[in-house]
Amino acid sequence: MLKSTKAILHENLPVIEVAEKYILDTLLADPTTGQYILTRLSDTAAVLWPNHVELFLTRLKKQGHTPKINNK
Repeated sequence: MLKSTKAILHENLPVIEVAEKYILDTLLADPTTGQYILTRLSDTAAVLWPNHVELFLTRLKKQGHTPKINNK
């Protein structure tokens, strides 16, 4: 018997999207950035810990990445 499921909407959830799978693989494997990734959604998308977005962005910039931030 299947349990009934409910849809849950999470507002203001920080998600990172990258162009290539290997980029997210690299970010997850690196302890300085991987610690801020809560879960992987797909090959190119992951959820960040909500209270650590600024720390994650700082690490990305130190590594030479130039993230585009969408605040919609």
